[in-house]
Amino acid sequence: MGRAIYIINRVDEANISRPALVEAIAAMEAQRAATGNERNLNRAIDIALRALREALAQTAAEPGDHKRRQLTVLVADLSGFTTFSERMDAERLRDAINAMWRELDAVIRAWGGEIDQHAGDSLMALFGLVHPRQGDAARALHAALAMQQELALFNERVRGAADDSREGAWAADWPGPRMRIGIHSGPVYFARPPGAAAPQGGRPAAVGDAIAVARRLEKAAPAGSVLTSEVVREMAATPFVYASLPDTATLPSGVDNGWLVAGERPPATGYTPGTVAGQMTRRVGRTGLISRLEGALQTAADSRTPQLVTIIGPPGAGKSRLAYEFENRARMVGVSTVLRAGTLGSARDFPYALVRDLLLRRFAIRPQHSANLIAWKLRHGLADPETAGGDGRPGRDLDLSARAIDLLEKLLDVKTAAAVPVEEALAVFTPLLQATTAAGPAIAILEGLNRADAQSLALVERLVEAGEAGPLLILGLATVAPATDPEITLPWLGKELDMFAPMERLDLEPLSAVDSRLMATEILQPLGAPSMRLLDLVVVESGGNPLYIETFIQWLIDRGVITVGDRWRIDMARVEESHLPAGLAALIAARLAELPEAERRVLQAASVFRPLCWDIALLEMEPAIGLDAAQLEAALLSLEAKEYLAADDVYNFPASQAYAFRRDSVREVAYAGLTAGQRRALHLGAARWLIANRHSARFSAWISIDAMIAGHFAAAGDQAQAAAGRGHSDAPAVVV
Repeated sequence: MGRAIYIINRVDEANISRPALVEAIAAMEAQRAATGNERNLNRAIDIALRALREALAQTAAEPGDHKRRQLTVLVADLSGFTTFSERMDAERLRDAINAMWRELDAVIRAWGGEIDQHAGDSLMALFGLVHPRQGDAARALHAALAMQQELALFNERVRGAADDSREGAWAADWPGPRMRIGIHSGPVYFARPPGAAAPQGGRPAAVGDAIAVARRLEKAAPAGSVLTSEVVREMAATPFVYASLPDTATLPSGVDNGWLVAGERPPATGYTPGTVAGQMTRRVGRTGLISRLEGALQTAADSRTPQLVTIIGPPGAGKSRLAYEFENRARMVGVSTVLRAGTLGSARDFPYALVRDLLLRRFAIRPQHSANLIAWKLRHGLADPETAGGDGRPGRDLDLSARAIDLLEKLLDVKTAAAVPVEEALAVFTPLLQATTAAGPAIAILEGLNRADAQSLALVERLVEAGEAGPLLILGLATVAPATDPEITLPWLGKELDMFAPMERLDLEPLSAVDSRLMATEILQPLGAPSMRLLDLVVVESGGNPLYIETFIQWLIDRGVITVGDRWRIDMARVEESHLPAGLAALIAARLAELPEAERRVLQAASVFRPLCWDIALLEMEPAIGLDAAQLEAALLSLEAKEYLAADDVYNFPASQAYAFRRDSVREVAYAGLTAGQRRALHLGAARWLIANRHSARFSAWISIDAMIAGHFAAAGDQAQAAAGRGHSDAPAVVV
């Protein structure tokens, strides 16, 4: 408490860091839990928290120094503002513009931007003020496209209101304008205007060529479009669809090339197989299992009823790879719709978490989207998959009633989802899946099924047993693990013994010695004729686990025992001298031990978070991992390239990037590498960071932040704080 008071007394000082503010907010929240119902003390704590949170928000608005910073600049301007402003009463115009900017300003902030200037019909925003990163360019483009969508929805709502509004309301005069947006990235400086020397005089003005270029791009953009520079396109190319400017358009001076941002690509949902030395390994064995999956798909197509196949195996057995190979085969025979969802590590306490993940990915819904945009995406949910990512062009609409839309919105909110009975969820999902399968069979791949919540599992079971969802093959992937044994967690296991049940179970047994040798030989093919001794070692140590075979060979490459190039070479003497790790966990630990220090620290800190971690959390939580924003981004990108982590855009905070471990086994080994003291400190730091950011987390409706906070306190051994965190949650009782 004393530390918090000390920080409160210094909130006006420029050198108070964000981690210090996070720590102070967490301390004050803990003090509140101890006060009980003492009204005056609680009021004092509320005042102190308000000051601390304002200071935390201010650090996002202040550049902190006047040095050159690499930022992304967004400039937006209403098209034809002068014309329609002359036709509207000044007071009505002011009310209309303010209402519009309330909607669009929220979009900027949701994507991590800070509004630098407002001038009636125009806006300038900066991305990267707190922690400049390459991802700022992509966030600016996401924000620009969302602004265009939100403006179109705003105009639509105003038109509807105009029909019912009383005489004299501004809605009747609103012309439904369009907007031009220009985006550029480059050096930005901050300079305080003469005569405004004190910090209270306002934030230093942002100046520089990057701003001038962004303004020129906005002027050149066609109405209703987003025009970006080549620099931004190179920094944020992958998630977007670009188009060239029309021949009639002219690029502004100082801009070599400009691109229209036509839309977003759908969020990545597919599984990506692991690689060795950058090359994807070929699947070996499992041919009989693929045939059984093809038979289940044919049964679903012929009977036009859903079928459920549960694939069970130990870590690294190849469950996801089997589903990937089968998906590719199914697409070759005409299956065009493949739905995916996962539990992202641990979600058993989040009602309908697996269902929620499926909805978010299917409808390309992101945390930054407003309630209006989410409702629009649900209404137009069966758009063509190639355009579902946000280009605003609806495909075939699903005719859902207002009640059904309302129920889907409840399922998207962890606080309201718990009160939805499974039968009501079934009544909505049945027609949704019927529409999905109307054109042909579809596949739904559910990862981590043994860790899923009870409501999601009950809904899956009811969908299959009801038999009304159409030709849908559900593949449930379940890992054998002591804490979440599929035999206990999956309620339908055993029913597949009934030969007429629409369910089947596939157990992934270890690869045979022959298949293990064949897989190792395939990977080591660049060696020419691999040593028989090496192949014997791989076969014996792997125990038939495909992931062990891949990881073992990659470990030898990492250590330089195998030299890759046009022709691979191996030092068998070093192989014989090496202490070979026994078992998958020991092998993963050996690989992690040889990571660069910065990457190992990042991976261990990330392992404390479940089910996800965020780059901003790793930067701002205490104890710090000792990396600045650029170093952390470089470490995360390297860990992505090495296939330890995967970026996940579905669960981002504003101005943050979410990451999930590609494999639970890697997370568990990284976590096991921490000492008890390190775990406690990191769990406490994670809890404090979540507390400080609880109110700014746009996606807190999708993940129970309070449950995460309580979980971190419990893992740190602070049961009192854990109980207080659980008591803070206002989620209703679960209804099954």
